[in-house]
Amino acid sequence: MAKLHKINTVAAAARTLRTLAHPVRMKVVEFLADKEQNVGTIQKHLKIEQAVTSQHLKKLSDSGLVNKRREKNFMYYSQNKKVLDGVDRLITDIS
Repeated sequence: MAKLHKINTVAAAARTLRTLAHPVRMKVVEFLADKEQNVGTIQKHLKIEQAVTSQHLKKLSDSGLVNKRREKNFMYYSQNKKVLDGVDRLITDIS
């Protein structure tokens, strides 16, 4: 039998999945799997404008899917493994 989750946990996971559902944001999270990257590197990898990259990174950061840190004039992003693992566990539990 599937494990039952609290409604607030399921609602939070649904919000996170909606954020992750955009193809560009999925590519960003995938690109960050190996190591922390700065905005310029992410933008070059995805071959999209820096402003668009920053908008997607903001949504990912606001949802908790990525961590960010500032170093001088650069912002660096990395996967938030704890949040991604939690979403993965929830999906596994309901499948």
